[in-house]
Amino acid sequence: MKKILLIMVLTTLVFTLSACGRDNTRLYHNPYEHVDWDNTTTILAALHNHTTNSDGDLMPHEVVDLFHGLGFGALAITDHEDDRLKHPPITYPWDGFSDINPDWEDRDPDALGMLDIPGSEFSRVHHMTGLFTDLYLEAGYDVEAILAAIAEEELATVHFAHPGRYWNWLTDYEQGELYSPAWYIDFFERYDEETLLGIEVFSRNDFYEHDRYLWDILLTELMPERTVWGLGVDDHHGSYAKWSFTQHPMLDTMDKDEFRQTLIDGAFFAVNIRQEGHEYPEITRISVDEDARTITIEANNYDTIRWISGYDTVLKQSTVVGEGETFYYGDLDAPYVRAEVILADGSVFRRKVITQPFGLIQDD
Repeated sequence: MKKILLIMVLTTLVFTLSACGRDNTRLYHNPYEHVDWDNTTTILAALHNHTTNSDGDLMPHEVVDLFHGLGFGALAITDHEDDRLKHPPITYPWDGFSDINPDWEDRDPDALGMLDIPGSEFSRVHHMTGLFTDLYLEAGYDVEAILAAIAEEELATVHFAHPGRYWNWLTDYEQGELYSPAWYIDFFERYDEETLLGIEVFSRNDFYEHDRYLWDILLTELMPERTVWGLGVDDHHGSYAKWSFTQHPMLDTMDKDEFRQTLIDGAFFAVNIRQEGHEYPEITRISVDEDARTITIEANNYDTIRWISGYDTVLKQSTVVGEGETFYYGDLDAPYVRAEVILADGSVFRRKVITQPFGLIQDD
């Protein structure tokens, strides 16, 4: 009898300790904490685009007109160095296009109701897209030089462009090897979000789809203290537009400072629809209940919501940890979770809107 009672007591103790261990995760960081969902307007942004001032097919004013016609509220022309060019690859300001080349027409961003974001793409090493900067570097620089120069500018920020062009998702890299996950992690550990924003996770028609796998590797190693934001871009050269972009909830859609802050805070979404004109999901609200330890997404025009955290080195893919509009994170032993809101299109592809990562921390 005593033995039976002892077993019962021990069993109860084990279950009690297990229950305590399962629900010790709390929220560390919510990138959408300051979004006023009742009073914001979500604008579309195209933050990586080229013109005939580098290797694009359209003149600068034609690119502006194209994205204006597609309903974009923010646009960055990010031409890059080309030794054949007659002009520096800083295609800015819009009302000074004709000063750079008399064949180009000026455009007034205020009259168009658009935010004109100055930028350029540094392309003599791993391509990096600079925003809120007119920085031009002469040949011979490296990634370290780009970051050091951006860090010296008050408003400038930069992110890694289409990393899938450099890292190989099937390669088992040596520690610190060029373009290995550890190589990227080193830069993110040494520079903050205001200098090094993140990486592109959608590019063109999702040409480098495994960049989200890299993203989850970086998030797993760096979160929750160091966030890495994921961007969607067209990398527009003339043949496609509005396939990948970002969405930004804003109170004042013509406030360039507020727009920049949405980037720094991660208060935006990355979108991929693979072809202009397709419908795609729309996130209308994100609610976090820290007492219940839940994140809830309200959205329109979607089939499913998947929650992602971590990665599988055998399958070489990100790990799905839940489905549904509400996710309970209290028992998730991980430093972050992010969501993908998906609208399926048969078996061909899925249109996605993805959130930025929510930072999580486990109590001892």
